Amino acid sequence: MANGNVKGDLSISLGKRIRDLRKEKGLKIVDLARMTGLTVSMISQVERAIISPSIETLKKIGNAMDTPVGIFFEEVDHSANPSVQVVHNSQIMEGMPAVIFPDQNPVVHEHQRKMLSPGKGIHFYLLNPNLNGPIEFIYNVYDPGSSTGDSLYSHPGSECGLILEGQLVIQIKNDVYVLEKGDSITFNSSDPHSKKNVSDKVCTCVWANVPPWF
Repeated sequence: MANGNVKGDLSISLGKRIRDLRKEKGLKIVDLARMTGLTVSMISQVERAIISPSIETLKKIGNAMDTPVGIFFEEVDHSANPSVQVVHNSQIMEGMPAVIFPDQNPVVHEHQRKMLSPGKGIHFYLLNPNLNGPIEFIYNVYDPGSSTGDSLYSHPGSECGLILEGQLVIQIKNDVYVLEKGDSITFNSSDPHSKKNVSDKVCTCVWANVPPWF
């Protein structure tokens, strides 16, 4: 779906975005390292695109800078993306905001999908037109042996997923679930959890998060 050059370009732009945001907030690398618990060397390598950060690492950086992870993947020039108008309607799911994308096609073709995570062995592709809105819809690809990180992580909201191909192991607190093709799962995102592909085949799945956490 995405070639090596695309992944490399994304890693470079991701690193630059993190560095720019850090500087905007007046933080030195050593400050960010202290706030995240990461090493100065790791943060430096992420910013220079020498290594691809895991989801766990991106969340630590985002939390430290009080910045949603999705901001790291946004284009600096937003002229290509129409403004988003949020309409609050009490008749829509008891106040759940409806999202309108003025002059933007609601359809996202496969070649138009934005990659959200260049992490090693894991590739997330946004199925929504952009990162705005009350729900986040993601196409996930987990290479054999890949995982969301060594530690469990959590974020506000709820999520559900459907396995399209392969196998994915989901840990939620102390419970472990092995999902195969056709299986689905729903749980509170606030419960510490992780995802990993321990098989020798690629796992593909679709995931929805409410509210968006990228």
